[in-house]
Amino acid sequence: MKKSEYQAQVDSLLSAIKKHVSGSGIDLGVEHHNSLLVVLHWIDYLKKSELTGCCDEILDGIRATAVEASGCIALGLIRPAIFALRAQIDATVAWLYFKDHPKEWDFLIRTGDGFKSRSEIIEFLTKFVDKFGSRFSILSAHKLRKVDQPYRLLSAHIHGQSTLVIPTFQKLEAMVYAEKQCKEAVSLQAEVSEYVSDIFLAYFASKWPSLPDEILKPVKSRVPSEKHAKLFS
Repeated sequence: MKKSEYQAQVDSLLSAIKKHVSGSGIDLGVEHHNSLLVVLHWIDYLKKSELTGCCDEILDGIRATAVEASGCIALGLIRPAIFALRAQIDATVAWLYFKDHPKEWDFLIRTGDGFKSRSEIIEFLTKFVDKFGSRFSILSAHKLRKVDQPYRLLSAHIHGQSTLVIPTFQKLEAMVYAEKQCKEAVSLQAEVSEYVSDIFLAYFASKWPSLPDEILKPVKSRVPSEKHAKLFS
């Protein structure tokens, strides 16, 4: 491809982005921000109350993936937004594990080896963190999200192992998705936000007196009151 031909594609991409931003982009960005507020409240709480001095930067990484997803959705770039949404979940479980495993974290940083998958960490938390499994079961039984495991849905998009999710771009401008698909990504952020919050709450529910109302109110409104004692014990 000649430079002039590629330049024409880049120009078309920029034009498509500008059209999207001037249309629904800003409103989509605001909607996205509102859909992840509970995650931001968790990060603020954890940075004030639960830092261990090990891998604290992962919490900043969760906030960064939120910024990344917001920017991508505002620009209409849904494929990279999907990666950022899944990274929120990966970073959440990684912090819960490595915050109490400084030797493993140091080894990971030094060697680039020793990564833990989401499923490995969830299995670890269920086995070794008292009541994590029972709390998460209660929260999952009274979820508002449409899917139990947003991570699986996001992974399906990323791995592209179905004709429903395989990208079909032929030109750069096709990377900018229609408003309807962008709204679906915002809805998916809401699903991820609830899932991330449920993971954190399953871990920290016994500390409910110190948790912000912005975290507790949505949970108490969807979980029947007769289950609150078991959830927050």
